[in-house]
Amino acid sequence: MCDMDNSTKKRNLKIIIAVTIFVVAFSIGFIRGFRAGEPKAITESRTRVMFDTVVRITIEGHPDLDYPRIFKEIWDELSVWEEELNLYDSSSALNIANQADSSTVLPARLGRAVGQGLASIVPTGGTFDIRIGEMTALWDFAGEGRVPSRREITAAFERMHRPIRMRGDTLEKEFDEPRLDLGGIAKGLACDAVFEILDTIEGIDRFIVDLGGNIRAKSSTGKSFNIGVQSPISADSVVGKFILESGRACATAGDYQRYFVIDDVKYHHILDPKTGMPSRKCSGVTVVAPDGATADIVSTALFVMGPEDGMAYLDLNSEIKAVFLDSTGTIIAGDLEVSPLLDGEK
Repeated sequence: MCDMDNSTKKRNLKIIIAVTIFVVAFSIGFIRGFRAGEPKAITESRTRVMFDTVVRITIEGHPDLDYPRIFKEIWDELSVWEEELNLYDSSSALNIANQADSSTVLPARLGRAVGQGLASIVPTGGTFDIRIGEMTALWDFAGEGRVPSRREITAAFERMHRPIRMRGDTLEKEFDEPRLDLGGIAKGLACDAVFEILDTIEGIDRFIVDLGGNIRAKSSTGKSFNIGVQSPISADSVVGKFILESGRACATAGDYQRYFVIDDVKYHHILDPKTGMPSRKCSGVTVVAPDGATADIVSTALFVMGPEDGMAYLDLNSEIKAVFLDSTGTIIAGDLEVSPLLDGEK
């Protein structure tokens, strides 16, 4: 496929900064009553735009908790993750590592992300690959968008497979390539980091961490949460809901989140690492996993695998559940139980 002349392109790049899966309702409501004589729990929620999406943290707990201090600790932690792993900031630790042509000691969070990302390539059959940065750079999803030629994709594929590995906290490589892209793991890891902060604070009864649809929640009583599955058709609607058990995480990958259109053809940002082209076997995948990083990684991997290979993967990984959607919002496969919304839910 060759580059098209600018005059023949109809660009409509849409970067969806929206929650791709969101809380429909909590199974017993987020605010609950207490026994006589006990102070009533309060709910505090804060929202910021980070990681190119909406981050929302909601906490229910004892009224005497120092909520300003808690939220400051959360925002400080998320800021470090964002600064270190930002592919589009030339001064980020990730870009410094990408530009290095020899071994580089990585800061802790980046090292964790790169280590887990590289370790996930083989278990997912190469459908999740942080070396995909060589491909995503060609498509310019952060800009106006362009369709690379087959020759460019072939050259990028060769660069992707240059030797690279983590040894301790050191990224070992011999060239200034491959270019690593941590977009498929960054929010999941950051979600887990916030979860770990909140999980250690006494007096919190329940909380939910939502990084643009990468969600992890916990209740001190073990109660579960009802989560909505985003419709590929509209950001304002869901196709149903599922139960998220306390402590577990969920994430969604979809072709409606970041894309551009040229000559009426839609090109989305989830590329198949083996072809360098957008994967078109489904329109959305929602995953439930033990932690945020796993949910983030596997949602991307299953989207690229598609329903048939994805279900085979799920059969071998019983701790993970998922559901696949087509472009109409119809569930076409999955082992995650999704139920209809009740009256009043939307």
